[in-house]
Amino acid sequence: MKLYHPLVVICGPAGVGKTTVVKSLLKIFDELKSSITFTTREKRHKSTEDKIMHYVSMKEFEERRDRGEFLEWANVHGDLYGTHRTETEKLLKDYPVVFNIDVQGAEQVKKMYKDQVITIFLVPESHEQMVDHIKNRGEMSKGSFRQRLKSAEHELAKQDEFDYKIVNKEGELNETIEKIVSILEEKTVLRGGLDK
Repeated sequence: MKLYHPLVVICGPAGVGKTTVVKSLLKIFDELKSSITFTTREKRHKSTEDKIMHYVSMKEFEERRDRGEFLEWANVHGDLYGTHRTETEKLLKDYPVVFNIDVQGAEQVKKMYKDQVITIFLVPESHEQMVDHIKNRGEMSKGSFRQRLKSAEHELAKQDEFDYKIVNKEGELNETIEKIVSILEEKTVLRGGLDK
């Protein structure tokens, strides 16, 4: 089974569960590949990542960005993230690719690939749930918390710009995954390969 729409964008505010959802989708769809990302943020434990990550200095990132190596990039809480253009295009020749990116990146990808993209926005069950999840992401200053909450609220305000919205309820990950799989299957065509 191959996806007719070869780009799947999963978006949503911090703490809504995007990484967990994308990791689950990669297990369900054997041919679904993760995007290849360059970032200036510190390395996390490998098992927490849902994509191929390359950790680089601010200088290297900016040089790559200025050379046009990223098909989308964004500044997220002071860390830069960018999806590598050439590596992603190599994958897209044979596989659909899933992106876990913020609204800035989603806008760039949608503008570039238009109808080839499915965009899905994960919505928290409540504002309180979102606040709790942001707080539970680790030690942070009050200023950092306020910045992350402001960014999350900004992203929530953009949810109507996405093709689909799914409420990711606490303790109901399977239901969220089933809804996304249903969307992807609806957009799937059984054929020999992707449209080039």
